[in-house]
Amino acid sequence: MLAAMDNPELLTFPCDYPIKVMLRAGDELRAHVDAVMARHTSPAVIESATTRPSAQRNFSAVTYTIRARDAAQIAALFADLKDIPGVLMVL
Repeated sequence: MLAAMDNPELLTFPCDYPIKVMLRAGDELRAHVDAVMARHTSPAVIESATTRPSAQRNFSAVTYTIRARDAAQIAALFADLKDIPGVLMVL
């Protein structure tokens, strides 16, 4: 199955778009990810994010749901998140 970013016409903008960030556990790293999200979205996105720790609590999965304006916003956000050391995956 193709991701929505591969076929932006599958989305009708604006739309709610969930983004899951897999990262190493740590408050400092989470704060960095939150700061990047805030640059691209609104503070409400950070407040409503959900976190799920791994079994040994070495990693976390944080899900943010943004109100995406267009495919360019999503692409820029993914690129900035992937550049953060300690972020393992962005879905």
